[in-house]
Amino acid sequence: MTKKQSAVIIKDDLGDTLELDRVPSRIVSLIPSITETLFELGAGSRVAGITDYCIHPADALAGIPKVGGTKGFSIDLVRDLSPDLAIANKEENRKPEIDALRQVCPVFVSYPRTVEQAVKTILDLGTLTGRSAEASTMAAECGSLLESIYPPVLGRPFRTVCFVWREPWIAVGRDTYVDDLFDTFGFKNVFAADDGRYPQTSLEAVLDRGPEIVILPDEPYAFGPSDHTEVESFFAGRGSPVRVLRMDGTLITWFGYRTMLGIDHLRQVKTRLLAQ
Repeated sequence: MTKKQSAVIIKDDLGDTLELDRVPSRIVSLIPSITETLFELGAGSRVAGITDYCIHPADALAGIPKVGGTKGFSIDLVRDLSPDLAIANKEENRKPEIDALRQVCPVFVSYPRTVEQAVKTILDLGTLTGRSAEASTMAAECGSLLESIYPPVLGRPFRTVCFVWREPWIAVGRDTYVDDLFDTFGFKNVFAADDGRYPQTSLEAVLDRGPEIVILPDEPYAFGPSDHTEVESFFAGRGSPVRVLRMDGTLITWFGYRTMLGIDHLRQVKTRLLAQ
């Protein structure tokens, strides 16, 4: 008997090969950035389930069943949706839950840690949903934005720390998507590779590393005006003034469609910094 030809054959970011008999029509997305990207690719009608943290595009998500958080989603709720594909992420979802999910449906696991890999994720989503043309257009736009950056914007490096949590303070380390995105624009991480991917630290320890820029995104920790004032005062009071920048966290931590937005945002930020 001749083996049935698969409609979709793709390798995920863990190196596992998925063979799907048809383009999935019921997808559970366990990553907010993936959910948004699916809609931007025109595959929103295929999204059957999302997480509590999927917020974009807000109007389009109304009425789509939720299965819980990115960590701690309900396998039973996913099963009830009868999906033919779930899309997860190695960093955002727990391995035991991903493994359990494989008993329900095929699972594609993403794990981009560079801008280039994030662009590949866009193309992978296009392959999975039959939207390769739209994905290629989005990926090309990311490439065009990168190629159009005025060289002096890239040329001046700034020693940078980006916090993602406090109590304790946790910063972005190397081998992360956020680090590579910032590095693309010359925001040089004060933490080294051997400090880990998300080093726990303190303002005193960061002071010793001599940052020029401190970035406070509004997610995953919702840094606000009081945090800005505290950090700025701490460094200024020790004779080491820094520029503290609060940012929309989705523009620097979400990959996929937001990679395109993040590239454009950091281009503008770097341009403003150089003009000051």
